[in-house]
Amino acid sequence: MTAARTVSIAIGDHELAVRALPARDLPFPLFPSMGEYPVYDDLVYDGFDRPDDRLRAYRDAIDDAARGKTVLDVGTGRDALWAVHAARAGARHVFAVEQQPEVADRARQAVAAAGLTNRITVLEELSTEVVLPEPAQVCISEIVGNIASAEGAIAALGDARNRLCTPDCAWIPFRIQTWAAAVDLSGRRAALATESLPYVKQIFNAVGHPFDLRLCLGGPAETLPVSSAAAVESIVFDHRRDPPAPDATSTVELTVEAPASRVTGLMLWPRVAVAPQRPEIDTLTGNTRGWAPIYAPLSPGGFPVRPGDTLTVTFERTTSNDGLHPDYRLSVTRPGTTTEPATWTSPHHSEDFRTTPLHRDLFPAS
Repeated sequence: MTAARTVSIAIGDHELAVRALPARDLPFPLFPSMGEYPVYDDLVYDGFDRPDDRLRAYRDAIDDAARGKTVLDVGTGRDALWAVHAARAGARHVFAVEQQPEVADRARQAVAAAGLTNRITVLEELSTEVVLPEPAQVCISEIVGNIASAEGAIAALGDARNRLCTPDCAWIPFRIQTWAAAVDLSGRRAALATESLPYVKQIFNAVGHPFDLRLCLGGPAETLPVSSAAAVESIVFDHRRDPPAPDATSTVELTVEAPASRVTGLMLWPRVAVAPQRPEIDTLTGNTRGWAPIYAPLSPGGFPVRPGDTLTVTFERTTSNDGLHPDYRLSVTRPGTTTEPATWTSPHHSEDFRTTPLHRDLFPAS
């Protein structure tokens, strides 16, 4: 493999060293998880219009639910994609909420270009601060992270349920989950994709300092699991159920399936059920590029495992001090060992930097 180059990016008044290579030169390039931060650009937004499983699932759900209804679209984005589709599907009126001023302005342009300014109102505010003239009967959102809850869906949609929606509101999507499997990346030199460095810079500048980024895996990540998979969080939006708890802990067991394996970490990815009685979107194996799996490093060289071994995974979600985005902690134990559990922590915006061997490798001290 081509040796990674160390390049510099400007973070505030400082230069930060980063180990990077073009994505084409890496079997599994690393790049930052972006949906939790205000860093989307036209390249990212252009990908949201791809005719894939995600697009079809959302359109079908909106077609089923929107006719004659008042609709709330949380995080409408540059193209007001679902707001426009809801209006075309017969919604009586759509309130499209977008907190970023420049994105909200682009959304208004998209609504005007679609000839729907009389049916769609773009509101330039946080959804938790907006006030609607009437309650919404359908709530659409795509604040689903690479870890399902990472973009603040629990807090934002919980607030919408309490203040902005009718008691029997229909939710699109109605369930989001995060699944986990053990993976082996031993023997592979880590590097960030060069193409992702502008986003690394934007995230650090948005937060105000470098920190240990959540890292996504590119390439054929579906080939990496060496164990079974299990859901570590399952979040249901349904007026017939209690709202999801912002803070939660779950424990699952994974069974090693690959022979002569090592485990260097866990891979996390979302599954999205956009509507009941509709096919679920598995973002790892399905036909969509709307999400990417997260790599949670646990052991640089990996620990050995055998087929049939059981890994006990504890997943903890707690709300960060911004009241919206979760922080995460994972721990993995193996049967028959007396060693401490392998752990991974990932706050949304802490000042911890270079705390893992992987992050020290990706961001060498200058």
